[in-house]
Amino acid sequence: MMQLFLFFLSICFFLISAPVFSEEVVNLGPLLNMREDGSREVKEVEALGPFITYQREKQRKEFGLHPFFYLLMDKEKDLSEFEFLYPIVTYKRNEESKKFQMLLYLLSYESGLKEGKFREKDFTLFPLIFARKSEDSGRSFFAFFPIYGDMRDKFSKDEIEFFLFPLFLRTTNDKFVNYSFLWPFFGYYTGEGQEGFRFWPFFGYRKRGQTLKEDFILWPLYVSKHWVYYGKETDYLSFFPFYSTFRSSEREQNTYLWPFFSYLRDRDKNIERWDVPWPILNITRGSKSENRFFPFYANEKGKTYEEGFFLWPLYRYETLTLEDFVRTRRDFLLFLYSDIEEKPILEGGREGRRISLWPIFTYRRDREGNKNFFMFSLFEPFLSNKRLDRNYASLWRIYQWQRSKDGNWFMSFFWNTIRFQNEEDQIEIKVHPIVPLFSLESSEKRSKIYLLGGFLGYRSSEHEKTIKLFYIPVSFSRKTEEVKEGFEQ
Repeated sequence: MMQLFLFFLSICFFLISAPVFSEEVVNLGPLLNMREDGSREVKEVEALGPFITYQREKQRKEFGLHPFFYLLMDKEKDLSEFEFLYPIVTYKRNEESKKFQMLLYLLSYESGLKEGKFREKDFTLFPLIFARKSEDSGRSFFAFFPIYGDMRDKFSKDEIEFFLFPLFLRTTNDKFVNYSFLWPFFGYYTGEGQEGFRFWPFFGYRKRGQTLKEDFILWPLYVSKHWVYYGKETDYLSFFPFYSTFRSSEREQNTYLWPFFSYLRDRDKNIERWDVPWPILNITRGSKSENRFFPFYANEKGKTYEEGFFLWPLYRYETLTLEDFVRTRRDFLLFLYSDIEEKPILEGGREGRRISLWPIFTYRRDREGNKNFFMFSLFEPFLSNKRLDRNYASLWRIYQWQRSKDGNWFMSFFWNTIRFQNEEDQIEIKVHPIVPLFSLESSEKRSKIYLLGGFLGYRSSEHEKTIKLFYIPVSFSRKTEEVKEGFEQ
């Protein structure tokens, strides 16, 4: 079996590497389907059912051995992409950057320009090694966790230094320094007028002049915090779970016996909200309104949107109004059935729609007028993205139908076992379960109909008409031209 697979794979590589001189079609059903158009420099190959695909169009090439790897190269955009057992390994390179990750970013490498000024290279072997080499020497570092490290501009901190973590940890942000010993239990705060210490979870406090004051006792039972941000004062006090309060010039929130009762008043957003208890019963009034009695009913309505559900997860809906269209989504049983509709607001706009019945089918019509339908549809209704589609979708799409905005369309059943195509006033019908049972081609200049690959058939063009009997061609009509030759004495 492996020898047979390698044999067909070698044939595909040979066909892929062959030059394109003119339009050519090779159709062996699911075994091999190849189309070339030299005038447009286009070539497409599908082989071994859903397992091998190849596309070439001018400066762009794509090759897939599904579900193992996929390769894309675009010389015009100076772009390369590669995936192996996606999402286990991915690689992307363009003119400015390179990105590589393995095992869902446990191992990663990234190189690129920062702020268009200097180049940096980052390497991570999570959670052991964190390294960066930068043309700005002040940003370079190496860390070997948990032994020692001194990282800069990492994990939302200006600087992170550790030694035999959790024995010692120091973090710096905006010149405010946090020292931790046996993190998170012991620590103190310093830098830019900041002071404080903690013996977590028993007691701790921190103070920065008049801009910050916070303390806790037996965290999270008692927590108090006062801070000033852009001139606005905010206070928070919590006796968990009995009572908590949040106060600012824009917002006021009180919670009693969380999550049983909570009241929120937001002056900036102009809303009042009651949760009794959260998240089961909710009432909101003001610039937006909401009524929720989970899991039976919910409706939330704002200036540009409306969403809600009935008997969650039986039915959920969502409407969003954008500048040029309104997007409406309806879901039954989470993602079992999904209907997304886009209706234009502006005159001359076009509609778009996507309907999915998991795992049976997905239908799409974009706002440019392109349409496609395929079955089966395993991931597309809830986890669809470009890389997932090109690596795996062909494995379960036993039926596909596509129609472009210019009217060209094609249909394929069981990976080209049955294929219909209409392109530029040319119609093709092929039934090729490896052996060519039936084929039909029709256009203004020629037509052809074959049974068993030409065992019986008829072919016509502008210059001749031919029938085939037992694979033997017999011409019964031919147009000739008179040729006149003259000789000068």
